[in-house]
Amino acid sequence: KCFTMMFRLLLLVSAVACYASAFVSPFHNTCKHSLVTRQALWRHFVPRSQEFVWDETCQVIQSAVKQGVLASCLALILTVPTASLAVSGGGLDYANLDITGQDFSNNNYKGKDFTQVIAKGTKFAKSNLQGCRFYKAYLVNADFSDADLRGASLEDTSMDGASLKNTDARGAYFGQSLLDVGTLENADFTDAQIPIKTLPLVCGRSDVKGTNPTTGADTRESLMCP
Repeated sequence: KCFTMMFRLLLLVSAVACYASAFVSPFHNTCKHSLVTRQALWRHFVPRSQEFVWDETCQVIQSAVKQGVLASCLALILTVPTASLAVSGGGLDYANLDITGQDFSNNNYKGKDFTQVIAKGTKFAKSNLQGCRFYKAYLVNADFSDADLRGASLEDTSMDGASLKNTDARGAYFGQSLLDVGTLENADFTDAQIPIKTLPLVCGRSDVKGTNPTTGADTRESLMCP
């Protein structure tokens, strides 16, 4: 997001400089030339109190032109999608879509939005899902095995039968649905946010065991289970 805003600001500055140079400068020169001509021809006929009326009028019009160019450029830039937006994964992405049974494995979806997605039986195995948002998503029987879920948001999801085997879930956010997951074996939950009342129940599961193949962390220790 920061990169997108900086990119848009750069485009804005460049566009304003270009248009201002093309339209404002000639007008300003015209005003100056007209002022010199008027002063030369009408110096003895125009009262001193009105000598700079034309110059002030030019300045007002010039300011209006600048503001108009700026507003036009800003509207154009904010309404046209930029390449940085596509690369960063901004926008809705997959939010509210039905991707049931589709294969999203072995790919990079870092920062993508899967809010309220229907992903029953969908495969996310070995994919980069860092910072992804799965808020209120339907993830029943979804496969997240060996996936990178660092910092991902999985609150208020339905995760019945989902596989988190070998996942790197450091710093991820979970809700009570973590109890419904099919397997937690070898997952790394270091610094993960889990409801206080849910954590003891998670620790009581028989599949909370093993060592994460990527980080080397012990699953029970990553959850700080007794």
